[in-house]
Amino acid sequence: MQKPRIVIASTLKPLLDPRSFYRFALSLRETNKYRLNIIGFSTKKAVDQSDIHFHSLFESKRTAFKRLFVGIKFLRLLKMIRPKLIIVTTYELLLPAVIYKVFNRCKLIYDVQENHRFNVRYNSVNSKPFQFLILPLIQLIEFGSRPFIDQYILAEVCYKEEMPWVGNAVILENKYFGEYKEVVPKRFEANQPLNFLIAGTLTEVYGILEGIYWFGEFVKQFPSARLHVIGHVTMEEYAQKILEAAVSISQILLDISFTPIPYERILDAYEVADLVLMPYYQIPSISPKVPSKMYECLAMGIPFLHAPNEKWASITNQYQAGFEVDFSDMTNIPRVIDHIFNATFFEQGIVKSAYWKAKEQEILKQLIGDNLK
Repeated sequence: MQKPRIVIASTLKPLLDPRSFYRFALSLRETNKYRLNIIGFSTKKAVDQSDIHFHSLFESKRTAFKRLFVGIKFLRLLKMIRPKLIIVTTYELLLPAVIYKVFNRCKLIYDVQENHRFNVRYNSVNSKPFQFLILPLIQLIEFGSRPFIDQYILAEVCYKEEMPWVGNAVILENKYFGEYKEVVPKRFEANQPLNFLIAGTLTEVYGILEGIYWFGEFVKQFPSARLHVIGHVTMEEYAQKILEAAVSISQILLDISFTPIPYERILDAYEVADLVLMPYYQIPSISPKVPSKMYECLAMGIPFLHAPNEKWASITNQYQAGFEVDFSDMTNIPRVIDHIFNATFFEQGIVKSAYWKAKEQEILKQLIGDNLK
């Protein structure tokens, strides 16, 4: 009997995206029930794996012009693959998915990874004319698609309040997908060198420059510290600002790219980090969410310093996983140093609730099975 085909598609994410590939595709492949097709972007051809096939929407730099026609290419791929289930992760692909569903028997799931309207409204890279044009379009597509969507998946708890019109929703947060690992209480020896890390997508609202400026002052008082900045920069202008901010600080290692960096390399950077910096802007598109790197740190037992946020502080305090830092206040650095060397982190050991396999993996398998009955 032929296995049902499933499509997981995005215009924003790479083919080997942590959520689409590692959390969703690898979890579903364990069942040995499905043929999985991941659609995204990649600068080079991805090698197919057992029951997982890759299809690229973009094979070079994404541009606004190319994104105008991405729906046509996506629809052609759907006709070629003939899926029984489509999981769409960005609003741009909803319309072609709905068109395909109207003429073919299949189920449609909208995996809401981002609140696109909040991102457009609050992320400062977007101009007012752009917001004026795109916000009604997003609303029209997301609202108009509702009758055709069989299931919603929400990547954040806060989306339930931000999108009250969403029905039949299951929350699957971006928890750490790896195997359980031993976590022992962590305490730093007096004056030992500290290796800081900033990792992931490097954009303005994630506070990358603020983190670099703060670290520049930190090393004036603690010269043996090091900072590794690794990630994908989405805008050339912002990449130049990062380079200019870091060039005079010899303790900073920049490892940045205009294409997504393989997730394995990001995890390798975590393995050698002592502390992770999370200097996110506290704006409505960010502050109610729980960053995936927070779950990664909790699961791997790596302390982290985060921007002031009541929700995040409750998590760090519960597991002794880190503490708040105002990255705009350079006078707090002596207090931060004192806190780092006098605290014991992760006294309770492993945080199993930070793992995808603790709960979310089985929920996903059940959800997909129910939708394909």
